[in-house]
Amino acid sequence: MATATRGDNPYLQGNFAPVPDELSVSGLPVTGALPRELTGRFLRIGPNPAAHETGVGHHWFMGQGMVHGVRLRDGRAEWYRNRVVRGDVPEDSPNTNVLAQGGRLLALVEGGGAPVSITPDLNRMRTWDSDGALRSGFTAHPKIDPLTGEMHAVTYLIDPASEHLRYVVVDAGGATTHTADLPVPGVPMVHDMAMTATRVVVLDLPVTLSAAAAGRLAAGTPQPGDALPMRWNDEHPSRVGVLPRGGTAADVRWFDAPRCYVFHVLNAYDAPDGSIVMDVVRYDTVFRDRFRGPADGLPALARWTVPPHGGAVSEQIMSDRSIEWPRINQARAGQSHRYGWFGGTGPESLRLSDDVDRDSGGSFEPGPLVKFDTVTGEAATHHFGAGRVTQEPVFVARPGGAEEDDGWILSVVHDGNTDRSELVVLDAADVTAAPLARVHLPRRVPFGFHGNWISDDEIGPRAPAVLPT
Repeated sequence: MATATRGDNPYLQGNFAPVPDELSVSGLPVTGALPRELTGRFLRIGPNPAAHETGVGHHWFMGQGMVHGVRLRDGRAEWYRNRVVRGDVPEDSPNTNVLAQGGRLLALVEGGGAPVSITPDLNRMRTWDSDGALRSGFTAHPKIDPLTGEMHAVTYLIDPASEHLRYVVVDAGGATTHTADLPVPGVPMVHDMAMTATRVVVLDLPVTLSAAAAGRLAAGTPQPGDALPMRWNDEHPSRVGVLPRGGTAADVRWFDAPRCYVFHVLNAYDAPDGSIVMDVVRYDTVFRDRFRGPADGLPALARWTVPPHGGAVSEQIMSDRSIEWPRINQARAGQSHRYGWFGGTGPESLRLSDDVDRDSGGSFEPGPLVKFDTVTGEAATHHFGAGRVTQEPVFVARPGGAEEDDGWILSVVHDGNTDRSELVVLDAADVTAAPLARVHLPRRVPFGFHGNWISDDEIGPRAPAVLPT
């Protein structure tokens, strides 16, 4: 297979490019004062493709995973570490999300890969498949009930023989308690789902497995972006399926949805009239015009309402800002919410009404941080400075805080002036204020996908126990 140069693919250039090695650095310098309540680890994950994975067909979403971690304790930044994610076999290297559930740190990916469990020091890993229940694959975006600890997921396989999605429930101890096959045609790409207090929502949208792209990839003659052989499909319907938590295929009710694609759901909840309200980041199209990443056009925040008794999903565009990577206060998951925190996309958080040349580079550009109030429609933006951009913000609640936005926002900021990264801490209630603290990292953290703040209370003694001593 031919090897692409960085000039051939924008997702192999600049801060999209992989880093060459693993580091362990202690005693990180801090500007400002870290809140002493932040005791735990900030973890992010993304693709860090090896040389053999950067051929002509390379897609931003593909490549071995690399987890980056910063340990905070007692107002200090104790260490930074980055590690390639290594499961029991080489293909077990999830690259899309890292979170805590049931006392375990789990690296996740969609489309066929099993989770990988990681010790809190990031130095030991092994495949974790819930006693075989997840061996055929999982998802990057399960929803965890903050009251029960249950993890709900909708999974799919990138396989032309696949004729169904799979709904999975994993309890707080890591046991898979429910699975249900949900028949769907065409192998749709299901990156996320929605969960309310009583129901789950399945996204069956018009991006599906491309036989042509998969065939070229198998034959060793890929075209740009074929490493992820999913494409916009004009023939595939756009719909959502609603079923009760713990339900089966017999319980699914399908509703026509706006013709678009959704990578990420901010949150969803049951309305008093029986409808479901869900806030999503939607794209008019993806992988129709550009195939190496989601660069067809700008995303927008929309509110979808699924009617209680039938009909089509209604849509209201919530903001004219181009934003992605939505996060809430996790205590509100499945319940009504007011605030969302996002990473802006495009230079200086472009608005949808701006006259933008989307052919200027062909990549998905990070930007500033945005807090959005779904009640008032107001947006507050934190610009990190010239040449400094962020991706996904993470909300951390202040212990004992009563307000939904009482806490901190943590995010990794890349400084294009120095080609280094920082972990920046903001006041979640007032993101326009100056940072409370900036942890200076020893290297750049490539633009990746998702991460979380993992407090010491979330992992405890169980995480090391899932790995061999």
